[in-house]
Amino acid sequence: MMKVAVVCGGNSGEKVISLKSSQFVIDSLDAKKYQGFQILIEGSIWTYISNDGSEIPIDKNDFSLDLNGEKLKFDVVFNIIHGDPGENGKLQAYFEMLGIPNTSSDSTVSALTFNKAYCNHIVRDKGVNVAASIHLFKSNALDEQAILDRVGIPCFVKPNSGGSSIGMSKVNNPEDLLPAIEKAFAEDEEVLVEEFFQGRELTCGLIQTGDEMVVFPLCEIVSKKEFFDYEAKYNDDLVEEIIPALVSDSVAEVIKANSVFLYKSLHLSGVARVDFIFNGDDYIFLEANTIPGLSAQSIVPNMARAYGWSDEELIDRIIIEALNA
Repeated sequence: MMKVAVVCGGNSGEKVISLKSSQFVIDSLDAKKYQGFQILIEGSIWTYISNDGSEIPIDKNDFSLDLNGEKLKFDVVFNIIHGDPGENGKLQAYFEMLGIPNTSSDSTVSALTFNKAYCNHIVRDKGVNVAASIHLFKSNALDEQAILDRVGIPCFVKPNSGGSSIGMSKVNNPEDLLPAIEKAFAEDEEVLVEEFFQGRELTCGLIQTGDEMVVFPLCEIVSKKEFFDYEAKYNDDLVEEIIPALVSDSVAEVIKANSVFLYKSLHLSGVARVDFIFNGDDYIFLEANTIPGLSAQSIVPNMARAYGWSDEELIDRIIIEALNA
């Protein structure tokens, strides 16, 4: 039976989502093929959480586990850490050095897609529409007027690296710009300020599985708040996720085609989600999410179910693709 380390936790505000996702992954493993081990990573503390709740330290020299006096090594790692260190390339590099297959994109790709400003440059160079933006560094002086001249009002201010809209603000008045930047800098050393693009948020989930690129039905995210912030993402009363998205076939094909193009152009692997804003005539790229949430209520499992996959098949496909990479 194949031993699967499901790594979760991490060092960001998304830890609670990671823990929910890890339990979903473990519950969805095919018991005839896989044995799951929940590995909690918090800073320098890496532990295996056993079924009885006891914690056993991981040997970081070879990512092994001393279980009942025997050294246990894992066949594959299912990486479900959002943010640092699971989404930004750090863990990927570690597993690459050890030669252990893992379910996410490689270290270089993960580092690139996690950095929104640098990823936007690449995506723009590929010919895909991206919002006008300014990339700010905490160590540099701010020119408020230059920012406003570039992106206008309203605009979005967000940490350059991170997810779940933590530290993100929509700025509707010039006097709110600096407080929003300070809020984002509290989460990251770099901040991205983007122009506002009015439209509908559409997201595409997809995975390369063998020779086939599987593209799930699109999802439209409708927030009942001013934008899809952290509270809305994890409160069912504040958001509606429509699958399949109520758009024409031609619009769906454009979004799906761009998602496949970026998946291949950015060299993503495993399951991913590519987000866009569509205004009826045009669209812009928002971000490529290389480790989307996988809780029972998350968008990607709901997309996969709409496509016709069970939870077990989704997790199985992700693992098989990692082993064959």
